[in-house]
Amino acid sequence: MAQAGSGKREAYDKLRDIVAMMGNPVVLAATATAPDETAARIAEVLDVREVVYDGADRPNLRIDDRRSLRDKDSYLASIVASGEKTIVYVNSRMGSVDLTRSLRRMVPQIAMQIGFYNAGLSRDERSRIERLFRENVLRVLVCTSAFGEGVDIADVRHVVLYGMPFSEVEFNQISGRAGRNGQDACIHLLFGSRDAAVNQDILRQAAPEHDALGQVYRELRCLQRDAESRSDAVRNEDVFFTMSDEELARVCNARTPRFSVTPDVCASGMAVFEELGLVRLRDASTNGVARRQVHVCAFGGKVELTDSVRYREGLDESEAFARFTEWVMRTPASSLRERLIRPIAPKGVLGEGESHVR
Repeated sequence: MAQAGSGKREAYDKLRDIVAMMGNPVVLAATATAPDETAARIAEVLDVREVVYDGADRPNLRIDDRRSLRDKDSYLASIVASGEKTIVYVNSRMGSVDLTRSLRRMVPQIAMQIGFYNAGLSRDERSRIERLFRENVLRVLVCTSAFGEGVDIADVRHVVLYGMPFSEVEFNQISGRAGRNGQDACIHLLFGSRDAAVNQDILRQAAPEHDALGQVYRELRCLQRDAESRSDAVRNEDVFFTMSDEELARVCNARTPRFSVTPDVCASGMAVFEELGLVRLRDASTNGVARRQVHVCAFGGKVELTDSVRYREGLDESEAFARFTEWVMRTPASSLRERLIRPIAPKGVLGEGESHVR
């Protein structure tokens, strides 16, 4: 709850007040992982008096260190060809689909036992795929981090980190999905510096460069002036124009192609501008196409992007990932294993006279 980039920090900070409004009932706060800083924040917000955590080690897990392997697809295919139960983690929805297709071509003898899972699937489809994997109809699942939270499957023999995780917490959680039955299991590290660059690009979408957002905002103001000039509305405050992120990106790149503005940059910019009071947004999606009605507010003051919690957290997350990348790429495999076989649990968050229960 206290991790940067969650987008929910302000809401979590109100939990104590909400509990008080409910008459201060007994509250259970649960989380899969909590380093000291996060646990201390939870204890502060909810006035936690007692902590129970599982400190069990996972000595059955081993590391197969193939970081920066040149042909990781062929190596992955050899793991998949064993037919043993395997989860392969990638960092994008399209990546899960593309890699599944590739593996089906490379390992045709078990092609029908290879599936994919990501947050873009319907809830019913995700449930169906999870059931097929549990029942061993599917033996290999290529997925994003959407698969795993709340999922406890005992007999996973291999977890393959094809893409790089975004943090040590994610690294620990994903790896811990192997060998939950206590039998030998392997975590294969196939990520490298190219994967780190891909992740950093993804993170930059949440906090794009200042000049790129400036370009998006200038185009929005031009579109607002054009809409007002064509409108019969009595008040400019009532004038909206309809635009999708893809359409806005094309406008930005056509008029001032100094930066390559992507739809994701436009989406992040809209969210930041709305938080700062620079725009008002209304949903205008039709036939499954995501569009929005936009009104650019008259604003004469000076605004700093870092006044936006969303933007500031995006910057923090990008910096944290850079530190994680340095650690995960330079640390010897033996030391990584020592970190992975132990849960990330608090070691000293409560004051004197309060209890820790293992």
